[in-house]
Amino acid sequence: VPGLLAAGEAGCASVHGANRLGANSLLDLVVFGRQAADTTAELVKPNSPPVSIPKNAGEMTIGRLDKIRNSKGPLPTAQLRQELQVTMQRLAPVYRNSDDLKKGVEVMPGIMKKYKDVGISDRSMIWNTDLIETLELENLLNQASQQMMAAEARKESRGAHAHENFPDRNDEVWMKHTLSFLDKPYVDEATVKLDYRPVIDQPLDKEMHHVPPAKRVY
Repeated sequence: VPGLLAAGEAGCASVHGANRLGANSLLDLVVFGRQAADTTAELVKPNSPPVSIPKNAGEMTIGRLDKIRNSKGPLPTAQLRQELQVTMQRLAPVYRNSDDLKKGVEVMPGIMKKYKDVGISDRSMIWNTDLIETLELENLLNQASQQMMAAEARKESRGAHAHENFPDRNDEVWMKHTLSFLDKPYVDEATVKLDYRPVIDQPLDKEMHHVPPAKRVY
């Protein structure tokens, strides 16, 4: 996304050790915060013209909030959230297997579609936890569906993805990042799409030598 800079673990793609296992929050922020500042200084020059924003900017977001705030569906937020939680814990737990993940891929689209039937009772705009939880549920469905589809597709074990049918890492096929997204803005209308991009495994300068991948052992 042009102009969107990430600092911390969100910016660790393809950077060996830049996560909670190999580093810590302060180190993430110092390293990536400095890089974000340097990049900003390169891109934004003094006296640059202001960025133009469309007149209708934000209308879609406000419309989504208002739609959910006035939703009158028969399905309580907590009920759908529990169904999602049980499904993820049962079919995509810490230690996964092919049969469960295949079931998850079949079940998840139906759970996503149920979001359109969610209804809330609180229409207020002040401390509306019912509204907040329903908005959060949409994000949970978004994240969980992509996690399920991406996990089922990756036929190996790597990092936090522990696959009982494929216990070893397969660098020849799966040394690549998963790029997952929804093909439509709203989760109840969307389908998960998967794409991939290669890992940047070589240093960008000569300050540090190449560190080859190694098997994680304890």
